[in-house]
Amino acid sequence: MDTVIKKIMPYLQRRGYSSRDLSMASARAVSRTEANNSHLRCALALQLSACDAHLPVLARKDTHRLTSQDKKAALAYARQHQLPLVALTNGQEILCFNAFNQLPVSWNGEITDKLPTRAQLPAVISALQNYPHLSDISLPNDKSLPFRPALPLKQLNNLFRRCHVTIRNFEKDEENAFADFSKLLFLRLLEEKAEREEGLDLPYSYRFYQLARKTAAESEEVRAAIQTMIEQLTAQTSYGDVLSDPLRLRHARTFLSIVQQLEAVSFYDCELDSKGAAFEYFVRTTLKGRSLGQYFTPRPLIQVMVSLLGRQKLLSCLRAGHKPRIFDPACGTGGFLIYLMQECLRQLEALYARHEIDSATHEQLARYIRGQMFFGSDANRGVACAARMNMIIAGDGHANITAADSLSPTAQDWNIDIPNCDFILTNPPFGTFELQAMTPKGLQQFPIPAPKKGQYLFLQKMVLTTRPYGEICTVIDEGVLNNEKGCALRRWLLQHCRLKAIVALPEETFKPNKINVRSSLLYLQRSASPDLPLERDYIVTFCRLKSLGYSGSGEPIRDFDFARQLAEFENRLLIEADGEQRTGYGWEAYGVSARTLYADPMLRLDYRYWQPAVRQGIKDLLQRGGQALKELNTISTARGQSPAQEVYVDEKDGYALVVKAGNISRFGSLQLDNADYVEKVIYEQMSESHVFYGDILLASTGEGTLGKCCVYRLPGPAIADGHVTIIRVNTAQIYPEYLCDYLRLGFGARQIERLYTGSTGLIELTAEQTNRIIVDLLSNNLARQQEVSQRLRQAEAHYLQTIELAELMLESQRQQFSSAQVFSQTDA
Repeated sequence: MDTVIKKIMPYLQRRGYSSRDLSMASARAVSRTEANNSHLRCALALQLSACDAHLPVLARKDTHRLTSQDKKAALAYARQHQLPLVALTNGQEILCFNAFNQLPVSWNGEITDKLPTRAQLPAVISALQNYPHLSDISLPNDKSLPFRPALPLKQLNNLFRRCHVTIRNFEKDEENAFADFSKLLFLRLLEEKAEREEGLDLPYSYRFYQLARKTAAESEEVRAAIQTMIEQLTAQTSYGDVLSDPLRLRHARTFLSIVQQLEAVSFYDCELDSKGAAFEYFVRTTLKGRSLGQYFTPRPLIQVMVSLLGRQKLLSCLRAGHKPRIFDPACGTGGFLIYLMQECLRQLEALYARHEIDSATHEQLARYIRGQMFFGSDANRGVACAARMNMIIAGDGHANITAADSLSPTAQDWNIDIPNCDFILTNPPFGTFELQAMTPKGLQQFPIPAPKKGQYLFLQKMVLTTRPYGEICTVIDEGVLNNEKGCALRRWLLQHCRLKAIVALPEETFKPNKINVRSSLLYLQRSASPDLPLERDYIVTFCRLKSLGYSGSGEPIRDFDFARQLAEFENRLLIEADGEQRTGYGWEAYGVSARTLYADPMLRLDYRYWQPAVRQGIKDLLQRGGQALKELNTISTARGQSPAQEVYVDEKDGYALVVKAGNISRFGSLQLDNADYVEKVIYEQMSESHVFYGDILLASTGEGTLGKCCVYRLPGPAIADGHVTIIRVNTAQIYPEYLCDYLRLGFGARQIERLYTGSTGLIELTAEQTNRIIVDLLSNNLARQQEVSQRLRQAEAHYLQTIELAELMLESQRQQFSSAQVFSQTDA
């Protein structure tokens, strides 16, 4: 029942009621009024009060469909308490009844899901007391929309999916689906905005709830009304230009179906993040966002980025007389810009309420925030148009959103010849589409060639278009921070910027929208002059964010204190202390001096690589005589070579086993189920991939397989494929099983976790990185190595045997239980 109250509470607040006007009776208290009424016993009574006028609202569960019995129960409650008007709701609809004549109440001639405002309630109750038979009640100057429930993320996604299916089924053409749908959604959002904002008058009288009542036979009227609404907005408003492209929808039933589906939801009461996520669903399914590398930025992540930047910084700059320009070069549907605009306006309203600024200053700053502060562009015209629409709904600034290729040298709003950005907050595409679209002339504007992905270009242009001391906070693929191809770019960034922080994001950051990408935040400040020799020293903060307050499914984590996390991020994260490990609510961080970063040959910038505990462990191990794996490997460390797929054969036809990463178990053994083999002639051609008895085989690529290790103890010949590294040691110096266990479970595993590069499934441990692993030889005590390894493996074998035995016992009991059921039926 609490869910129902939460659903209608935003509507009640818009109707002028505060918590002081509400009183609730529990289901038990309600049931005492008519003990024999089972419907009443299941209800919760919420009473609205204003100047001695009272309106009871009986709430049923949101899973319950309102019936005539519920009406009878509500009317009985009203009569018991001698009240002339009663309302009934299940959180999906609101019904009002005259308690005297038991008829539904209409408001201004319409039976709608509506309650009188707090100011209207005394007059309504007085009218019913004077005219008990009154069923049509006037609400003067009331142009409010009917109550509609908000939807959580999953249900919003389903709503957008149904609208998509409607367009697909009726129109048989998805090319313009997103652009057309976004216009209809904009009209719905606009009427919600007009309801709550004074001075925003729409040049037409149609409303979605009225059009939604039309039948299929009247669907042509709905299409004509929508076309008229668009034409009048285009001709008579300053923001009608966002609707200038014509609708391509052809079938009247498409209009009716989408209007009916959109009208059933209060988007204003939905979380902004839910609307953005649902929009992103539509973008991905109709514009193939995956191939563009586009990812929706969840609201909590935006809030973290703003806290990292400093929530008060933008407004403080504005109050100090500066006119900051905030830009998002891959703005999508406008998530960053909308949040930042609304946050600045909220802070401004708070200053005004505390009388810290006068009305003239308030109006001047608000005008600048809405119209001249926030800018963005997106390469997709339909998505940019959606961003402009969202900006209008949020407060305007839509004229600053352009449909343009941000990376083009001719881009007007983002050009390296005019470095005019003070702040850039963005989540650029991770894909390759942008690079493929670049011309040779376009590539000439970038100092560092991009290997494959467009984000390398985005990063360079962010720096080149930012004013000195301007700040950049961007989401970035973790591979850019650690792989060899990004080394030149990382050097260039350190030469031209002060690197303030790297924040490794939780794995579930983008999972609610079915995106599995390992990413980080990169926080930079452009230097006034380049530091080409890399001599400036300062502390760089490295942070790992453990959670953003939601699970991989998008569901909020119960009792997660996100406000506390944001406050700590803003006030405690950027502490300049070299090597100091510090923790907070849902995060941990440490500092590294810039000169330490410069000394690394790869200039790696990922959180894993610089963890103080692992670095100190390596240092201590070297002092105790630990040796690099390169020194222990009697052959050149290298991965094998994968045979061509067509040369694989079955075991009975094969000569040599092909060891793949998938053949290596997490318990250090080799699994031959579904193994592949090659014939002798292929084996002989691949001599550098040969595996011999006693070789250590290390899986070196892939999520879930990298780091697995085994010792080859089979008598027959074998080769390692291109995902497995071969290590061959002097058995008089180190016990092979010990080294294997050290790499898969010991301190070697922690070093592998530190050293591997790549992201999003495409991770690898190169031969050079493998060679850098420092091995603890246990004071060169071979017997001790053998002892600890054998104890571990005996424990693992016992564990596996116990699991196997338990499974056999469980299966036996299940079979006995099933047999007992059969015998019971036979006896009967």
